Amino acid sequence: MIDCGWPGTLGKLKHQCKIVGIDLSQIKYLLVTHFHPDHAGLTQELINNGIKLLLIETQVKYAGQMKNIMKKDSGYVDIELNGINAIVINDSREKLKSIGIDGEIISTPGHSPDSVTLILDEGIAFTGDLTPEIALPNEELICRASWKKIYAKKVTKIYPAHGKIK
Repeated sequence: MIDCGWPGTLGKLKHQCKIVGIDLSQIKYLLVTHFHPDHAGLTQELINNGIKLLLIETQVKYAGQMKNIMKKDSGYVDIELNGINAIVINDSREKLKSIGIDGEIISTPGHSPDSVTLILDEGIAFTGDLTPEIALPNEELICRASWKKIYAKKVTKIYPAHGKIK
């Protein structure tokens, strides 16, 4: 699973999974593209349901800070980082291969410093909330550098978290 949605919406996620014929128990791993509430709000609840978090080393600090931005009545369950081994970004290909995925995770800051993109060897990228290149002002060098890294991987299809597939 890539990203998991708002806190307090586990029932809705289970329902949507059921509609498409997936039981939550079939999902083995979760990759969060960045630790904002709409992408990571259910992280600990999914961990509690047996899903393993693929946490990148550059994201550890941000995962731990989620509790500081959540309202008390949001339904948010704090992410327990004890026992989670963060993946060194340069080792992501090896880690993904060990779970049956051909690809890599690259750091793509811009929307947030902890943003990552999953790139599958078949040319597909899952970019989270990385601002589309066409919408960037010329002076936005961080996002532009992230897009340059993505395109260098010979990506042919992009799945953003919000918006149309490109």
